[in-house]
Order: sequence, then structure tokens, then C-alpha cells
Amino acid sequence: MELFKDGGRGQASLFNVIKAYSIHDKEVGYCQGSAFIVGLLLMQMPEEEAFAVIVRLMENYRLRELYKPAMTDLGLCMFQLDCLVQEQMPDLYTHFNNMGFDTSMYASSWFLTLFTTSLPIEIANRIMDCFLVEGMEFIFCIAMSILQQARVDLLRLDMEGMLKYFQRDVRERYESDADLLFAVASQVQLNPRKMRKLEKEYLAKRTKEQEEAVELRRLRTENRLLRQRIDYLEAESAALADRLVKDQVNLAQEAENSINIAHELNKLRDINSDAHRKLEQAYDTIRELSCSRQGALLDAVVQVDDTSMIEHIHSLQEELIESHNRQADYENTIRECKLRISDLEAANKRLREHEPFEGVAGLQEELISVKMREAESNLAVKEMRQRLAELEQHWEKYVNARTSDSVSALLDSDLTTVSNGSPPPPPLISARARLAKLTASFIGAPSDGDESCITVRDLEDQLMGVRIKEADNLAELKEMRQKVMELETQNHVCTNQIRRQDDEMKRIREEIETVQKIRRDLETSLRQERQRCVQRESELNEQCIMERLKYSEAMQSVQDLRHTITQLELRKAEGWTQKQLRGSSVCDVDDDSVSRLSVGSNGDAFSMGSEDMIALLADVTMKVPVLDDLVEEGSNTETEESRSKEKHDVSEISDSDAINS
Repeated sequence: MELFKDGGRGQASLFNVIKAYSIHDKEVGYCQGSAFIVGLLLMQMPEEEAFAVIVRLMENYRLRELYKPAMTDLGLCMFQLDCLVQEQMPDLYTHFNNMGFDTSMYASSWFLTLFTTSLPIEIANRIMDCFLVEGMEFIFCIAMSILQQARVDLLRLDMEGMLKYFQRDVRERYESDADLLFAVASQVQLNPRKMRKLEKEYLAKRTKEQEEAVELRRLRTENRLLRQRIDYLEAESAALADRLVKDQVNLAQEAENSINIAHELNKLRDINSDAHRKLEQAYDTIRELSCSRQGALLDAVVQVDDTSMIEHIHSLQEELIESHNRQADYENTIRECKLRISDLEAANKRLREHEPFEGVAGLQEELISVKMREAESNLAVKEMRQRLAELEQHWEKYVNARTSDSVSALLDSDLTTVSNGSPPPPPLISARARLAKLTASFIGAPSDGDESCITVRDLEDQLMGVRIKEADNLAELKEMRQKVMELETQNHVCTNQIRRQDDEMKRIREEIETVQKIRRDLETSLRQERQRCVQRESELNEQCIMERLKYSEAMQSVQDLRHTITQLELRKAEGWTQKQLRGSSVCDVDDDSVSRLSVGSNGDAFSMGSEDMIALLADVTMKVPVLDDLVEEGSNTETEESRSKEKHDVSEISDSDAINS
């Protein structure tokens, strides 16, 4: 329409009404469909009345719910219209579904603009009148009327054809016959109870969809957080595994180095002991030789070759020197090994002082438990050895006592036998046999002897058996204590692991709280920066507007100066023409001189005027602001062209002044 085109008188009114309502109702703000209704109202009334009417329409005729950002009522209208089409025109409904032609593709503009974009203005005015009387139900009647009359045509068209039909053919169809549309619309009957039922169904469906959407968003958020947690834990596990492997490799290398150094040290000790032994042998040989030499000197029988002795002594001295050198080398090697051992001990101490990683801490705890078990086992073995040594001592004492007793008894029996001539006694029982007999007595087997009374030896044998049994019981007790120690060590390790997990959880919670605090601070600073940016943009816009105003004023002054220059050039041309006419009409010398003087005076006046004009133009050109950053490319081009024209005009004026002079 001509009224609302660019530069039209109704465009400002339309802008004022829409802006006023967007300020009045900030929740709705501006919606594109409301502009058509406001334009329809402005064709009938002034701005103030149109604003009042649009406010009343929004509040009392359900238009406000249509124009909200969520557009809940628009979806309800689409659902109700779809159900009406399904009920009254099932073939058309089936055709729309087969083509994938949704109701919102053709009917959303009907409800948002009240048919102002789909039908001619005269019909839109009549629809507005009926809408003010009957409300939104009349819009449904008009929509059903259009669909009923276009049903046959729509059934023959595809999706693209139906879109073109609703965009062009509907308007052309009712431009000449509007009464038919309203007549059919008046015959459409809407059941209010049915419409309310459809509204309840739509609200229930929308509520369910919203709940499903909320649940889906929640599940997606949880899934994303869980994935991030899994990635973090996997990365942390991989890092811990790498560190554990590296630490194990380092520990293995250190252990191997320690073992190698111990082997080298043992070898050096063996070499040193061999050297000392050889040295002692050499000293013994020297002493023996010296003694033998002294004995040879004392004994005149043996003649010793002095030369061979000297050579032998020299060889022994050389061997001694070599042994000293080897000993020095061995001492140097031992010193180097000690330095290396001290370095390794320092490194081990440094590793102990630093707080170990989680994997290393677990390994250290296991190592401690193993060492404790080993110490317990060593202690038990040591105690058992002491106990066995005591038993061996007691057994040796017992065997010695028995042997001495048996020998004395044998001697006594021999003496008595020799004296009495009786037969010899039975042979002595060995210690092993007696130990077997003692063991059999503990088991409960009958003895082979005929002695019925318990002798001192039997009691001693029983005492030794009791001590052996006591040693066995002590061994079992040590084993049980070792098992208890292992269980306590495992309990200690598990307790330490649980404590480390608790510390790790506390640390993670503290890190999460710190990150959340930093996030809140960053959000606060971001809001402040946004406010500053908005304020700065408003200031820049104001500055831009002021600069444009200054520029427009300067351009206006330039245009005025150009107009003045044009008038001056016309006056100058008229004066020059008059001078030429006066020069051609005068023939005598006096008049010629007078005319020359007048022309010279006029030329001087014009030249002075042109110089003043050039200075004035230069001053104005210097005062014009340069707006490279605020003025668009077209205005920049126009400014450059105007400046070039000014310079060209000034140069022409100066040339004409030079010619006149």
C-alpha cells in the first residue's frame, strides 16, 4: 500500500504505535503479525485511538497469547483447526497428511494477521468487524469456509501447488466474490464444548511434551556430565598407571644397581682378602727365608748361593710391590663403590622424604608389610634356632651323662663279673634307640623291657620328649602369630587406602567449590562487561549521530557557498560582457583610455573579490569535519567529489581573474 511504503505518511504512525505497544507490554514486545493489524486500524483512525484499540484487542480477544514468544495459543488454534478439518473434511485431512502439509504452513498467518495478508483489504476490514463482534470463533469460521470452497482444488494439487494456491489464488478468488466467503462462513457451526475439549487435550499434550523435553534435557545433561567424569577418570587412571609403571621400572633399576654394586663389593672384598692372604704368605716366606738364612749362616754345613737368594728376594719384593699396587687399586675401587652407595642412599632418602604418589604409596605399604612379615619370620627362626641349640646342649649333656654312667656301670659290672665269674650283661642301648623308645612311650606302645618301675633315665627321656613337644608347639605358635601379623598388615593397608580415598574425595569437593566460585565471579564480571559494552555502544551511537548532524550542517554551508560562488561568477560574466561592448563602441583615444581605466579598476575589483572568495573557501574546507569512520562509502565518495569540484571552481575563478587582469 502507498500509505505504509518508505516515505509514506503512515509509516511513522505505524512505527509509533508498534513502539508504544512494545514499551507498554514488554512481555509481548514486537511481533511481525501485529504490524498488519495496526496498519489496518490506522487506515480507519488516528494513532492514539489505534493504540487504544490494539491494547484492547490484545487483552480481550486472545491476541496477546498469540503474540507471546512461546506462541502457546497459536499452537492451540492450529490444533483445533486441524481437528475440525479432520472431523468435517476427512479426505482433505488425509491429503494434507500424505503430502506432509502441516496446518501451520498455511493457517498461522490467518490467525496472526486476521487474513490481512491473505485477502484483500476490503474483506480484511469486514473480517475485523466480525472479529470485534464474535471473537476468535469467527476466524475459525472463515478458515473452514476457505478450506471447504477450495477442497476440490486442493485435492488435485501437490505440496508446492497448495502453497502457491494459498499465497495467490485465494486472494484472486475472493476479490470479486466476497459475499460467498461470508455466506459459507455463517453456515459453519462450531461446538463450544468440543472446542474446550480440544483445548484441554492440547494443553495436556503440550504439558506432557514439555515434561518429556525437560526430562530429556536433564538426561542429556547427566549423560554429558557422566561422560566428562568418565573421560576424566580414564585420563587420571592412565596417568596413574603410567606413573606406577615408571616408578616400578625405576625401583627395579635401583634394586638391580644395588645388587650389582653388592656383587662388585663382594668381589672386591674377596680380591682384597686374597691379596692380604698372599701378602701374609709372602711375609711368611720372607721370614722363613730370613730364618733359614740365619740358620745357614749359623750352620756351616749348608752353603747357600747368595746370588740366587738375592734374586729370590728381589722377586719377592716385586711381588710385594705389585700386591701393594693391587691393594691401592682395590681401595680406589672400594672408595668409588662407597661413593656410589652413598649417592644411592641419598636418592633413597630423598624418595622417602618426598610424599609418594598413590600407586607408590600402595607399593610402599605392601613392601612394609612384606618386611614386617619377613622380620617376624626371621625372629621366629632365630628363636627356634636358639631353642634347638638349647635342646642340643641339653641332649649333649644328657648323652654325656648317660655315657659316663654307662661306662662306670660297665666297669663295675666287669669287675663284679670277673670277681664272681657271672655272664656279661646285655649290650648298651644306643641314644637313637632310647629316643625311639621314648617316642614309643609317648605314643603309648608297650615297652620291650621287663622293667616295671620308672627309672631316672626314663624320666629324663620323657623330659626331653616334653621339651621337643614344647618346641613343636612354639613353632606352631610362631606360625599363628605370623598369620595374625599378616592379617593386621592387610587391615592396615586397607585402612590407609580408605583414608586416601576420603582425602581424594575431600580434595575433589574443594576443587569443585573453588571452580564454582570462580565461575560465579566470572559470570558477574561478564554481566558487568556487557553492561559497560551496552553503555559504550549507546555513547558511540550518540556521538555518531552528533557527528552526522555536524557533517550535514557543514555540507549545507558548502552548498550555500557554492550558490554564492555561482552568483559571483554570473556577475563577473556580465561585467566582462559589458566591458567588451563598451570597448567596441568607443573609437577615440580618450574614451579608450577611460574605458581601460574602468576595465582595469573593474578587473582589480573582481580579482580582489575572487582572492577573498578563495580564502573563504579554504577556511570553510578546513572547518568541514572528516568522518571516515562514521560516514558510509557513498557519502565519502560524495565528499571527495564535492571537494574536487570546489578546487576546480576555485582554479577556474583564479584563471579567469588572471585573464581579466
